[in-house]
Amino acid sequence: MRKFTIVALLVAALTTPAARAADVTEADYQKAMKDTLAGMQAVGKSVREGNGDLSGAVAGAKAIDAALASIDAFWVARKAQDAVDMNKASRAAAMAVAAAAGKNDVAATTDAVKGLQATCKACHDVHREQLPDKTYRIK
Repeated sequence: MRKFTIVALLVAALTTPAARAADVTEADYQKAMKDTLAGMQAVGKSVREGNGDLSGAVAGAKAIDAALASIDAFWVARKAQDAVDMNKASRAAAMAVAAAAGKNDVAATTDAVKGLQATCKACHDVHREQLPDKTYRIK
């Protein structure tokens, strides 16, 4: 029984986000941000085309959510609860974009995109630093 308890505790510890956090590197984080940008571009293109079909915006918003989900552990490992919370808000905002776009409502999708952009900016303002060569690094 004692061995089982120890094994169960080890399995639980190794499957928590904090234990997996070390697996999310800065390179993984940068890739997730690039994937998020690609999702934002897909959303914008779909809205701008204005042909009444916002399926591209739905797909783009879901891609944003997936990209942001992949970095949750990064912020947990850094013990940056504010970033964890901002990432959660950004994911919720991305799903709000998907929901509005799923109804083919251009006005609501546009408003939801503004909300998503605000959540992105809030995190970037706190956790991103521009370097002299105009690239960025994570604080």
